[in-house]
Amino acid sequence: MQLNEFRRAKTVLIFLTALVIVSIGCSLSGCGTGRRKSLVELKVIVAGSLLAPFQAVEKEFEAQNPDIDVKLEGHGSVQVIRNVTELGNIADLTVVADAQLIPAMMYQTQIPEQGGPYADWLIEFSTNRLGLAYHEGSAYRAEINADNWPQIISRPDVTVGLADPRIDAMGYRTLMVLQLAQDFYQDDTIFEKTVGSAFDPPMAISRDDGVCTIIVPEVVRSKESRVKLRAYSIQLMALLESGDLDYSFEYESVAKQRGLGFLALPPAIDLSSPDYEKEYRTVDVRLDFRRFSSVLPDFQGTRIVYGLSIPRNAPHPEEAVELVQFLLGSDGQRIFEESWQPLWSAPVCDNVKQLPEALNSLFP
Repeated sequence: MQLNEFRRAKTVLIFLTALVIVSIGCSLSGCGTGRRKSLVELKVIVAGSLLAPFQAVEKEFEAQNPDIDVKLEGHGSVQVIRNVTELGNIADLTVVADAQLIPAMMYQTQIPEQGGPYADWLIEFSTNRLGLAYHEGSAYRAEINADNWPQIISRPDVTVGLADPRIDAMGYRTLMVLQLAQDFYQDDTIFEKTVGSAFDPPMAISRDDGVCTIIVPEVVRSKESRVKLRAYSIQLMALLESGDLDYSFEYESVAKQRGLGFLALPPAIDLSSPDYEKEYRTVDVRLDFRRFSSVLPDFQGTRIVYGLSIPRNAPHPEEAVELVQFLLGSDGQRIFEESWQPLWSAPVCDNVKQLPEALNSLFP
């Protein structure tokens, strides 16, 4: 081979080698494909009752988006938002079991230094029903039904679980259900026999203009071993599964996800039906203190509605939008259906003008 030909061949070889190196580098980093150059960790804080379906969402979403790592964290709904508004826990998406908490706590609280509220829109996307979860060995399991449950769970040899109404939406919703039951069954002793006398100091009740207000004291201590108080309702499920509880107020989806029995209550008191919204609003729960700076001490009786929002200080808002699109799309619909908590076919947004543009198509 002559010298010039050798030089030309060498030049071509160098060029081809460089081209291969660039191609390999682009395949790894996503050059020209729209892929991210590095792994994005997406922090998602959800209500405890949503952990099971969101774990399934996480698995499938990550399979479709290998450059996104979803980091799930579960709490009671009040605590979900406190993590963002008070505890400095930066999140990309917040999801709660009580949608009214987002405007009450995030719209009204300012982001330090940056200014403006933590959120200015929410999407309502699902509902649930509240009832009694139980296990195979629960006392009087063969006897309890939708008519006699208040008498069964108030018996001295029956243990009942209650989530903390100061932290968990399930806690204050349980109190609402018990008060609604008094009117439904025409028995004004239900609240007192079930939980009213079980705490020291007791929970007080006041009535004004057709609304019954349950007042929760700053310190909530159970003085009866038959009523077990835990911070979060999800903690009570472990006590049920171990047989340390006979019954616990819980969402239907959670009981079924964990293979527990579920006693459905009448729609007039289970906080699930839009037909009874007027009745639900005749009761509210008020904290007799301001435990947390961003938590307004008044929870209104409403139908169970789940809500989500992307905080305005989210570090990865575009990826959070992608997750919301996945959640509310066909894959999310299937996953939630399999978890006994179907998504609404038509989610609702309270402030479409403030939505990220990529989510506008959800609300034509």
